[in-house]
Amino acid sequence: MFNPLLGNVRDLSDDDLMEKISTLQKKMSQAASAGMFNSIAQMQVVLAEYQEELNRRHRETIEKGKDKYEELIDIKK
Repeated sequence: MFNPLLGNVRDLSDDDLMEKISTLQKKMSQAASAGMFNSIAQMQVVLAEYQEELNRRHRETIEKGKDKYEELIDIKK
């Protein structure tokens, strides 16, 4: 799902993204304690979008790193 109120999460720095994920998880915990389950469902949509962006960045970093080490490690021997 997509939340149009979030803006572009790609513009966030890694630190800002991690901070938003951490803050949102704390808010979800507080909402669960208060029994605000409708709010939790909405926050889960936002959290999923943040986590997907974080995963995209990790995949991108892994792909960039593959080329660098492919020549150093020869598993065909």
